[in-house]
Amino acid sequence: MKGVIFVYLLTCIGVSCSLFYPFVGVCIYVFFGILSPNSLWYYSLGSSTFVGSIGFSEAVAYPMIIGWILRHCGTPRVGQAFTYVSALIFFIIWATLASLISFWTPSAQTSLLMQVRLLVAILIMLTLSNTVQQLRILLWCLVLASGFIAYELNMSYLAGFNRLQYVGFAGMDNNFFAVGMVVGTVLSFFTGLSEKNILLKGLAFLFALFQAHAIMFSMSRGGMLGLCVAACATFYVLPKTQANISIFLLAICVGGYLAGPSVRERFSSAFTEVDSLDSSAQSRLNAWDACIDTIRQKPVFGIGITNWTNYYKQSSGIYLEAHSTWLQTCVECGIPALLAQLIFFLGLLRKMHQVLCKKLQHPDPRINIYAQMVFVAIAGYGVSAQFVSLYGLEIIYYTGALGMIILKLIHLHQIEEEEKERLRMDALAHGWESEEDEQDYDEQQVGSPQWA
Repeated sequence: MKGVIFVYLLTCIGVSCSLFYPFVGVCIYVFFGILSPNSLWYYSLGSSTFVGSIGFSEAVAYPMIIGWILRHCGTPRVGQAFTYVSALIFFIIWATLASLISFWTPSAQTSLLMQVRLLVAILIMLTLSNTVQQLRILLWCLVLASGFIAYELNMSYLAGFNRLQYVGFAGMDNNFFAVGMVVGTVLSFFTGLSEKNILLKGLAFLFALFQAHAIMFSMSRGGMLGLCVAACATFYVLPKTQANISIFLLAICVGGYLAGPSVRERFSSAFTEVDSLDSSAQSRLNAWDACIDTIRQKPVFGIGITNWTNYYKQSSGIYLEAHSTWLQTCVECGIPALLAQLIFFLGLLRKMHQVLCKKLQHPDPRINIYAQMVFVAIAGYGVSAQFVSLYGLEIIYYTGALGMIILKLIHLHQIEEEEKERLRMDALAHGWESEEDEQDYDEQQVGSPQWA
């Protein structure tokens, strides 16, 4: 009952505030998108809606979009993030075109509408976020949602029922959801590093622990491998201070303790020789070969989004999942669509690395930690996604949006610094004789209509 009250209360806040404060609406929309309240509290909410056929997220979305438009669509100056927004837009357009040319189905329409809604949410996040504090709020929305789900799954596991392995969550099986938990673990861990408040720091680290444990009892080898890659990437990006190394080693020790014999045995089975692979691992190799053969036949437009299993069953009589996000994207939507996704993820990976290398700078030290977080999350997701077919995993795209916000904040800071330098050079041309003259001149310029 508490969950029902919480969801309805938060929806009412979103509906009433989004028209005037669309940033509040996008925070609640993102929170609901990850939390999936109807699945989390299935025993009380079930298929409940907010009003009529309008769901909770949808009820928040309408006033949020109207409020965003009334605010002239936020701040359009997004800097280098424009490239990655364009890549997402191109992917959706090309996937739609490929499906219309190849094979249009109701499931294709549903998938594309989900992608469009995701794109709109990302655009609103990006254009309305102009400060590091707003970036931090969005990050906490993701951390709280993914962390609370992991807490509930852990409670179910400790009570004797492994809900994640046998049922999944929100229509996702254990492999699909484990990849989301890899991203959530990274977000929570780096949020803990960035927070100064000891309670918030402890809560973030606790959520990271819950999610790492959920990956282990999900028995998803792709998720476990992604978590290992994320751990290696974390060690790579972290400044090698005594505090950071201590926290990292403690996290590794706790993770090793939580991974029992069954988890280690399951994970090690992914590295056996080809002749000794189990049926699940062997089916992945067969699926990858089948996808590559189909890509050779239809390299440009593919076979239509969400159509791989039907296509292969009709051609061979066998039901076979692609078991790879990258190959499934390519086989269903063509090579151009895959390139658009790679531009989005690998491009952001490269830009976050430039932030880490001080080639792109911002005065707030939290930006560096957030850039480390996005870098590690994309690296972990990229490896995990090779073993699972993912349809629009929201948390990784929202994480990419955080990376784009980082680029936007750096761009806005550069504009501000250039404007200050221009004012200084303009004042220098007037030849002040003391610091008081310079201050008087700056005050006059800032207060004049020219600079208003």
